[in-house]
Amino acid sequence: MPLALERPAPSAGPSLPQLDALRGVAILAVFVQHLGDRFLPLVRASVEARAPAPLVPWILTVLHHAWWGVDLFFVLSGFSLGLSWIRSGGQTPRDFLLRRAARILPAYWVALVVTIAFHRGVLDAPSFAASLAAHLLVLQGYVSPGGIVIIGATWSLTTEACFYLVFPWLAPLVCKEGRRAIWIGAGLVIGSWLVRMLLHAIVLEPGIHTGLLEATQRRWIPSRLDQFVLGALAARAYVAHARSERAAAIAPYALAACVPALVIAFRLEGLHYLEPGGGAPYALLSLVTAALVLSAVLCRGRALGIVAPRPLAFVGIVSYGVFLYHQLALGLADLEPASPPTWKNLTRTASFALVASLVVGYVSWVLVERPAMRWASQKRRESRPSPA
Repeated sequence: MPLALERPAPSAGPSLPQLDALRGVAILAVFVQHLGDRFLPLVRASVEARAPAPLVPWILTVLHHAWWGVDLFFVLSGFSLGLSWIRSGGQTPRDFLLRRAARILPAYWVALVVTIAFHRGVLDAPSFAASLAAHLLVLQGYVSPGGIVIIGATWSLTTEACFYLVFPWLAPLVCKEGRRAIWIGAGLVIGSWLVRMLLHAIVLEPGIHTGLLEATQRRWIPSRLDQFVLGALAARAYVAHARSERAAAIAPYALAACVPALVIAFRLEGLHYLEPGGGAPYALLSLVTAALVLSAVLCRGRALGIVAPRPLAFVGIVSYGVFLYHQLALGLADLEPASPPTWKNLTRTASFALVASLVVGYVSWVLVERPAMRWASQKRRESRPSPA
């Protein structure tokens, strides 16, 4: 959810439809990733049988990297929060954390209740109480008592929450004008890359994909800080060039160039992830993702309509609810979980789960997320001192 993002508040300036569209891309990628948990072997066999041999590795590397949606969400989070901070002239830690809590927690807690209601057997597990406590405190990305995972995708909320805790003190350092902020941001990004590579070297068992390797490279905030900071730096660049005709003219071509660059980053990361030095290619993936976000938000005119079509922007607006419920929907939609996967079952499962996720995501947006954000905004206004 990565994922729990919001449009900038009205006081922070107009929202960007490109951000909603990019959130739509991100959640659809995450949906495809979890759909592939069951059906990827079927799709892989079809690709290997029908695609030209030289293209097969490249097609498969894109399919295997659908989890890139989480990387995109993290960069978007840094961009959205950085842009909001710049436009508002800064926020107190209390106001910021109140808004973040209102954005994430109510909808997430409701989703926990709904998911448990559909999987009541988990209530009898010996470690259920401890696991529920970890989930309620948004620690499930780092700890899973008894191996109980209520909503698997929400591990990323733990990483997000860690970033929220440091952002009020980080924003004044990297979101201000001037070269000093750029150097500080670059230092944090490079430092995160070095930490990720060091952890990779420490925990790597060549050729083996372990849970600890996954945690150090994907979940721990020191290894993901680069994507949030790159997003914030992209927000600075956007503010500096938003009115530039030259930037708007170049943006569509830069965006188009980011697509093959991403595929190359996927390929390098996939080839070397389980080898010594395999933590390095992720830096390219983060950089290209940030460049893609910046290029998209700088698009104007005809390019804007292509980058941010309304249906995709709608998916982005309700993306947090889709994120919270799509795995439940996928499980309910797969009527033949014990049978070998077929194209008929794939099509039926994907269609039902996607439509159900969008409907429930919209309901979550209307009934839980938007009211919670309005409540937080009201609290913020009430806490401001009255003018003399």
